[in-house]
Amino acid sequence: MRALIAGLMAVSSSLGAQAGKFPPDSLINVQIIPKTTPPIQVVGQMRNFAIGLGVRCVFCHVGEDGPLDKIDFASDQKRTKLIARQMMRLAAEVNRRLDTLPQRATPPLSVTCATCHRGVSRPVPLFTVVADAAIAVNADSALKVYRALRTRYFGKDAYDFSEDALNIAAFRVGRANKVDDALAILSANEAQFPNSSPMYVFRGNILLMKPDTNAAAAAFRRAVQLDSTNAEARGRLRAIGRP
Repeated sequence: MRALIAGLMAVSSSLGAQAGKFPPDSLINVQIIPKTTPPIQVVGQMRNFAIGLGVRCVFCHVGEDGPLDKIDFASDQKRTKLIARQMMRLAAEVNRRLDTLPQRATPPLSVTCATCHRGVSRPVPLFTVVADAAIAVNADSALKVYRALRTRYFGKDAYDFSEDALNIAAFRVGRANKVDDALAILSANEAQFPNSSPMYVFRGNILLMKPDTNAAAAAFRRAVQLDSTNAEARGRLRAIGRP
């Protein structure tokens, strides 16, 4: 599935018989885009695909990044181009089904490459990227990945850099029996959001995986100190017999 998503919006048709002329006079090797579509219109669609995935033409087409007349748009050699056709069919089917929803809003909702990809070729949540890195290696590796992505994408749609991302990542790492790594990720998040009551609930729940009931109780109490209405923290204290 990840491989399918990675190619979501690469071009589904070819702009010319081979490298050498751009834009071409006509379309060939067309399987999804109608063959009568003006080539310049397809160029605009390709541009939207590239922006949606944060990639260049050669992500799916044979050639080198540079002048477009050096790229073989007709070739089906790259797997990502073949995947792209499937993903375009998927998007079309989703939009077809959206058309059947009762009482649709105006203007109606539709999906595009950017709906899922939001500027990255592999559209997965930040907490998945971080958790996978920590589980595969350790917390240090995961935090390096997090900081690199934050430096590159902060302020864009690609990833959610709110406190929730590392909280969820830490919990998943803890559930993978890497509690110390989970706590290290959570500590990094606490440095960014020092007065977060929900974060201390995550800390308490992860500490219970050790299990360290005393430390967990302290974390839940801290959560209540920061937010007296935190019902989850109060409930967890009652559950472990620490009212």
